[in-house]
Amino acid sequence: MKKYKSDFRIEKIGTVRFYSGIVVGIVWSVILYLLFQTFLKAKTITPAMLDENWNESLSFDFDFYTLIFFAFMALSLGFCYTSYLWMSGTEKLRGINKRRIQYAQSNSIFIFYVVLLVALRFFTIYISFNYGGFNLGLQYEYGYFILIFPLFIFLYNWIWISRIYQSKKPLLISIVIFVLCGLIMTAIRT
Repeated sequence: MKKYKSDFRIEKIGTVRFYSGIVVGIVWSVILYLLFQTFLKAKTITPAMLDENWNESLSFDFDFYTLIFFAFMALSLGFCYTSYLWMSGTEKLRGINKRRIQYAQSNSIFIFYVVLLVALRFFTIYISFNYGGFNLGLQYEYGYFILIFPLFIFLYNWIWISRIYQSKKPLLISIVIFVLCGLIMTAIRT
């Protein structure tokens, strides 16, 4: 049986590019996670200014559902940037493999910015509608079904990586790491 794709190995991507991609992805994940929490805490500012009571705003705490959603979303967006860095450096390649790597690179950064744009728009709607007795929440509307969205973003990047490399084992390992890091990130609070 002829092998058409090479195995997903650190040497193929480059040692420095592989590890720097992981570090940059983790840093982006933590920054986005804290940014999501800060945006959600901003919803308490308007009622606090109207009521002149800052006690509720200062003692605002997140539920586990919101924290796990933010952690998975931040990790999947961080992995978008990681896969962008992994697929860079196509100067030496030619042909269809170069085009696939460039597609993977451009799709990962495109998904990163589109999801950030949608999240920013969602937060502005959420903040503007979530005071004055009107309660808007993802948990009540979608339950845990909404957690599929960060998983989709994460697996979408792996689809492009698997078009270039054989990546069954790294995919399974990264899913386990993705879930564990998401659970660990819920301990980080602003």
